[in-house]
Amino acid sequence: MVKNKHNQKIGFEFSNKGRQFDEYRQQRNTRSVIQTKEIIVTEAINQLLAIGKIRRAISVIGAGKEATVLLAQEKETNDLICAKVFRYFTSTIRKRLQGTRHISKETMASIAAKQEYWNLYGLYKANIPVPKPRYLLNNIMIMDFINIEEDSIIPAPILSDVKISDIDDPENLLYEAIDIIARMFLEGKMIHGDYSNDNLMITDRGLVTMDVSQSVIYNQKTFIDTPTRIRIDRAVDYLLADITNLNKGFSKYRISIDSKEVCHNIIKELPKKLQKFLEEAKSILPISRYIPERYSAKEMQRRGEFQRRTNKRYQKKKS
Repeated sequence: MVKNKHNQKIGFEFSNKGRQFDEYRQQRNTRSVIQTKEIIVTEAINQLLAIGKIRRAISVIGAGKEATVLLAQEKETNDLICAKVFRYFTSTIRKRLQGTRHISKETMASIAAKQEYWNLYGLYKANIPVPKPRYLLNNIMIMDFINIEEDSIIPAPILSDVKISDIDDPENLLYEAIDIIARMFLEGKMIHGDYSNDNLMITDRGLVTMDVSQSVIYNQKTFIDTPTRIRIDRAVDYLLADITNLNKGFSKYRISIDSKEVCHNIIKELPKKLQKFLEEAKSILPISRYIPERYSAKEMQRRGEFQRRTNKRYQKKKS
């Protein structure tokens, strides 16, 4: 029997070569002795300067649900760059840690940074408008700085912070956002997974999408679930959810689309073999029910183990 060399969390490739699982398990077991502290802004700046490639950290330009984003200047080129420092104690990291006893908080933050780096690399290579990734160090991911206009030090605003009704031809903005997610799906072979006005930046050069650490690639050849890729039928489910979320952001300005129709039009651009598989899959079971038994069993085991550890910690605090 061939052992699985990947972490079972969808979207996270995790090789057992190099560092052994026992080492990660030891890190997790010693967490009660060595308390991990959250990364504050000062420590994030120190981490950034410690890599030796940054001349200076300028300011904090964003703080999302999983990372602190810093504006800095690269030492070698003097270019303005953007550093995304993934924090340890966030809701996203806690969810990813469920059932992974061999991985510490610090390691999971590094895995999240690695996942975002390679997702950005794949999308950038497919000519999707995303920040170009530059390099990666542990829980820090360095990428291009997206400014509001060329030669400006002002970061591009998030679409959700902009009053869309004040923009000339706001409907064209919606179509541009749809075009990006369609190209991600068809050319990048990837699902964003969190596509909305909160993850789109508006510049004088057009829209740019970001925050792709949770994005996953779908299988276009084997039509099966693997630890790092999802089946095409499940990918269509997520695609529809992304389009629906985008539609909600525009609907308050009385601009909307038929999400199912847009999703259907995107699917029509897929190769015939994928379209045939989707038609056969729909005639058997609902798309969202395609979860292999082995993954269902492991997921139940993980949830039970996570609940057991949570109850144990709660009892300790109560005593």
